[in-house]
Amino acid sequence: MDIAQDANVLIRVRRRLPGHDEHTEQVIASASDNVLRDWPFRPLGKREQAYVSVALANDCDEPIWSDEAYVEPGLIHSGDILSQMVGPAWREPWSDRRQAPLIRTELQLRDTPQCARLYVSAFGLVDAEINGNPVGEDILNPGWTLYNERLQYRTYDVTDLLHAGNNAMGFWLGDGWYRGRLGFWGGKPNVYGSKLGVWAQLEVTFADGSTQMVASNAYDGAWKAAKGPIISSGLCEGETYDARLLPEGWSCASFDDSGWERVTEIDFDPLTLTSPEHDPIRRIGSHDIVSMNTLDDGSVIIDFGQNCTQRLEFNVSTLPAGTTITVQHAEVLDNDGDLFTRPLRRGIQRDTYISDGKNKTWEPRFTIHGFRYAKVQGWLGTLRPEDIVCHVYGSVMRRIGWFDCSSEIVNAMHSNVVWSMLSNFVSVPTDCPQRDERMGWTGDIALFAPTASFLYDTEAFLSNWLVDVASETDKYNAVPYYVPFIPLAEWRKPENIAIWGDAAVLVPWALYMASGDVHMLKRQYALSRMYIEQVSELLSEDGVWDRPPKLEFGQLGDWLDPTAPPEDAAKAMTAKELVATAFYAQSVTIAKHMAEILGNDGDKSDFEALEHRVRTGFQRRFIKADGRMTSDTQCAYALAIQFKLISDDEGLSVAGNRLAALVRAGDYTVGTGFAGTPYILPALTATGHLDEAYRLFLSTKCPSWLYQVSMGATTTWERWDSQRPDGSFNPGGMTSFNHYSLGSVATWMHETIGGISHWRRVGRSSWYPRCWEVQSTMHMCATTVPMG
Repeated sequence: MDIAQDANVLIRVRRRLPGHDEHTEQVIASASDNVLRDWPFRPLGKREQAYVSVALANDCDEPIWSDEAYVEPGLIHSGDILSQMVGPAWREPWSDRRQAPLIRTELQLRDTPQCARLYVSAFGLVDAEINGNPVGEDILNPGWTLYNERLQYRTYDVTDLLHAGNNAMGFWLGDGWYRGRLGFWGGKPNVYGSKLGVWAQLEVTFADGSTQMVASNAYDGAWKAAKGPIISSGLCEGETYDARLLPEGWSCASFDDSGWERVTEIDFDPLTLTSPEHDPIRRIGSHDIVSMNTLDDGSVIIDFGQNCTQRLEFNVSTLPAGTTITVQHAEVLDNDGDLFTRPLRRGIQRDTYISDGKNKTWEPRFTIHGFRYAKVQGWLGTLRPEDIVCHVYGSVMRRIGWFDCSSEIVNAMHSNVVWSMLSNFVSVPTDCPQRDERMGWTGDIALFAPTASFLYDTEAFLSNWLVDVASETDKYNAVPYYVPFIPLAEWRKPENIAIWGDAAVLVPWALYMASGDVHMLKRQYALSRMYIEQVSELLSEDGVWDRPPKLEFGQLGDWLDPTAPPEDAAKAMTAKELVATAFYAQSVTIAKHMAEILGNDGDKSDFEALEHRVRTGFQRRFIKADGRMTSDTQCAYALAIQFKLISDDEGLSVAGNRLAALVRAGDYTVGTGFAGTPYILPALTATGHLDEAYRLFLSTKCPSWLYQVSMGATTTWERWDSQRPDGSFNPGGMTSFNHYSLGSVATWMHETIGGISHWRRVGRSSWYPRCWEVQSTMHMCATTVPMG
């Protein structure tokens, strides 16, 4: 709604310490500055609870208060951290097939808690239980960060799980990202350490205001460890669970743990502990079974109708002890109706359950899979739909943008974009959720961030990841190809390459364009400036980025250009130095805008000079006298148009006409890879070739966006032809059916079909997001976003 410039807003907070009286504070402030306002009250103290609401000030009537938002600080000071990292003391294999431990302790509470908080983290992954009940709904905690620099903890309200007298806490531990095998070409184990451990701190407040703390430690003899029923677990490999090895009641009070071993302390820096900025990974949905097909060998192929990140929960009954059930997961079926697993490579996605002869509900705990189909083997009797529940998982984010239109195939394509995003926003922005390459690839999110930030509130999620991007960039003097970075195969030494490196600028800018959060921009600015300065040293005298990195591929350029051979995704039609210089020019322009917003006049002046140098070099090297590009490709023209690298209207007209001609000559199929795909439709639209843009967008020929839908895709593919028109699969060793990069076309859908885009007016005092809902150009679609 519109707010008069002279209007005021009331901000109220109710605050209290458990066991103490509540009191209320209120301030009045200008309503014009109504987005992301600084906290207007004195800081909250440890364990202090606050309920915040706002209202417009009105002289005539009683204010109408908003719903209250709950706020509570975590561990504020380093002195609040009193626990140790503890884990099992036994010897175990250096890598792979290491049996996951259980950790437990018992505690006496002198009274019924009025308030209780459990702070928990781990070397590895951790699930907590109190008195036999699970704590929270999160999975794969504490997520993936640079553990030696930032180890996140989660805070849980466990008041209702505790009681006066004897209580018990139990902790499941798993390898996860910390010591599990990560990456491709065999991967690498123990990236961050080889010992699993739990860090836990329980703080209880009683009605009289007194407190009691229980801290994980190795010195009081109360914390013990034993091997649990998880024989092995890997995020890509899957999990093996032997139900016969579960000690019944192990997380309950009065359990006999005389056979358990005392824990040992693990070297740990408490200053690395940090409260997470983003929400955890949780169940975000479920899928029903579409079909079940029994193969000749008795195994059952199940179709859940949607490819995404999920796990299966089984109701296991009437199986004799020792019965082994295996569940294999895959994205697609082969021509024989069996799972097509070649693209998974090392990430076999296979879970195994060994029955104890009792009726149980089982779901793997420390793994996660990208799949639509599952193959169940070893089930005795008839496997029924009611025996299986399919749970969808992802990092929790708030949906803020939608798209719907009269074309079912277009809606399906947009749905595919959303599902690919949700599948890959799991702790870090990965490129795929299924194979052994589930890494935080910087290039994919550099291109997809504007789309992601339209669909969901991604600021907390991506800002958290960018902290590690900045750290890795500073460490290696380059933006790594993926973050967190692990030296693997040909990617062992980070070097700045275009698009992947440009994530340091493009991702923070996309977040700012979506949120208007100047604080976030200021926080990320050092990363963006670092990248700009690093690459400036790699330019030729004329400002062109033509110095190839030592990476095996050189620059990746228009990666996965549809003409590239299956085993050489970097072999594109567009010159790599053209792509690199174009993206760098765009990043320098954005960095200049960042500097202006933040009032860094010196940086702005430097960036302006650099921008002029790079743009001039681009024009002299890559644009001919007749306006044609030296690389006469869809990608080259799209980048030159969208990044405003053409200096005059006549040249822009030539480029637009040539781009349209190439699209027509290609029979309205896409001729771009990673670099050009987000920009080809906007470039056609900007130069007045809307008909060509829509015909290209609506094409179902290969390669095109809707071709994938016509082939039955429920997510966006990595390659335009991951599956070919004859039903065969791309023979390349890198073939995924769930990548979000090509889904960046959804930004054009939102802006051109729906007529909604984020808007900025240049000027230090007036950079903020506005969204309008306007009439669609073709009257075929409508999008909706919150007005702000």
